[in-house]
Amino acid sequence: MKRHALLVGSFVLVAAALIVAAVLWLSGGNLFQNQLRAVIYFQGSVSGLYIGAPVTFRGVSVGQVDSIDIEVDSRTLAARIPVRVRLQPDLVRFNAGAAANALPDLPELVRRGLRARLVAQSFVTGQKFIDLDFVPDAPAPQLAGGKEFEIPALADRFGALIDQVTELPLRETVQELRGTLQALQRTLDSTQSALGTSARELSETAVQARRTLVVASQALGEVQGHAETTLASITRLAEASQKVVLGVQPELQRTLASAREAAETANLAMSRVAELTAPGATLRGDLDSAVRDLSQAARGLREWSEILEDKPNAVIFGSERR
Repeated sequence: MKRHALLVGSFVLVAAALIVAAVLWLSGGNLFQNQLRAVIYFQGSVSGLYIGAPVTFRGVSVGQVDSIDIEVDSRTLAARIPVRVRLQPDLVRFNAGAAANALPDLPELVRRGLRARLVAQSFVTGQKFIDLDFVPDAPAPQLAGGKEFEIPALADRFGALIDQVTELPLRETVQELRGTLQALQRTLDSTQSALGTSARELSETAVQARRTLVVASQALGEVQGHAETTLASITRLAEASQKVVLGVQPELQRTLASAREAAETANLAMSRVAELTAPGATLRGDLDSAVRDLSQAARGLREWSEILEDKPNAVIFGSERR
């Protein structure tokens, strides 16, 4: 009997310990910590925010999201989303103006610029969390005036940009971009084909050029051989000509001397002829008389030839002049 009672008591103690552990685990270990509850009203979408999402202060976790609701005004149909959070003020220490471990005055912090903002936790999953920070130049908040502590929310930094992006004709832009990419792909394909054709033509041209260079090299070799032979022949001819010139040089000198003497003799003869034919010279008068006689003889012969032409028998019978 005692043993049975001992087992029942042990079972009850273990069950109680498990219940306490479960309560501590479900409370996140914050059961014996000071907690401060507040509400944040968001006007826009809170897509990606979830219950249990962390609430941070400049990246340091200071709480978590407890609930996410939605409130709609029946007259204006304006909607707002109250997000209730649970904060742990013990994680924040105020070094001046407050006692150690004292709860912060939330309305005073809000008045001095405490604001909440949705921040993307992961661009892959789209999850978001709430980040708290002091914004000294923030406009005066318009609180709902409820019984709960309220932390004003700031608009998302990229909200306006996202709204503008949503208004863009993304479908048409994507289609135009796809068409541009397809045209670019076709251009690249045609360019690649043209480059392939050009490469083949360049390869063929290079082969032909190589063959031409080989033929030109052979022709240049032959020309060089002929040129060397021709230069050797010209050298031999020049040497032979030099020998011939050296051999006939004495005869050439004698010939030049004879030519010089003949020129001097001709010059002397011309001078004598000029003296004989000068006006007033005796030989000049004789020459003039001889020229007149020859002229008269020529005129008589011309007259006689005219008579013979008219009367061929004048040689036999003679002819009288009229």
